Amino acid sequence: MPEHEKKQCPRCLSEFECKTGTILQCQCTKIEMTAEQLEYSSAQYDDCLCLACLKEIRSEYNLLGHTKKLKNNLQGRF
Repeated sequence: MPEHEKKQCPRCLSEFECKTGTILQCQCTKIEMTAEQLEYSSAQYDDCLCLACLKEIRSEYNLLGHTKKLKNNLQGRF
């Protein structure tokens, strides 16, 4: 029988079900993340995050990247 585990998201403290026994049904497979986005998340949290937080972390990473590019582009203009 597949193992399912109740977990608490370390970021928002909400409870969710981790389905490591049937990984294709786990909520974390419902989001696409690049290796860099996953690395960014893993650097901050040691455990699984809920789907909502995974989406927020992905957006946060993207925003940081865009902000860095914008600063680099504007640096020579001012």
